[in-house]
Amino acid sequence: MVSDDYKNPESTSDTNQRHAHDGSGIRGFWNQLKQHAISVWFSFVGVILLVAVGGNLIGEITLRMDCTEITDGVVTQMIRIEDEDDDEDSGPTWAPVFRYGVDGRIYEQQSSTSSYPPKYKVGQAVTIRYDPADPKRYVADGDHTALVLYGALTVLFLGFTAALPVAMITSKRQQSNET
Repeated sequence: MVSDDYKNPESTSDTNQRHAHDGSGIRGFWNQLKQHAISVWFSFVGVILLVAVGGNLIGEITLRMDCTEITDGVVTQMIRIEDEDDDEDSGPTWAPVFRYGVDGRIYEQQSSTSSYPPKYKVGQAVTIRYDPADPKRYVADGDHTALVLYGALTVLFLGFTAALPVAMITSKRQQSNET
């Protein structure tokens, strides 16, 4: 009696190689799983970072919408912020301290952002926009540093989050092109 292997000119190893090449079979399955696992990891990290930075972006936008009143302010000092990483390439940044008055009360607060080189000088006059419901909430008029930073990071982390959908679409297109 003749075995099935002799009747079929295509051997088992040929079939396995074809399945590995066309994405079917066990090798194709593991290759796709590895590809999607990396995409899942990027998407997972992206979602976590997106939630954190997106929350800060929304908070910054809300702050700017709430700060509708204007007053005059002045930079009273520049605070040196040391970099926590002891890299030789990075140096200190400088955060301004703003003083402004609202309804006879004086507020003096350090900015939440710092820069190098310093963006302000001690004694420099600035326009302060503050929240009339809570004058401690303020933004220096024209300083969009936090808004730009949170916006850029949000776009970056959206890209991370898109890794899985993009990988899945690409994989589907490759499979449809191969057939």
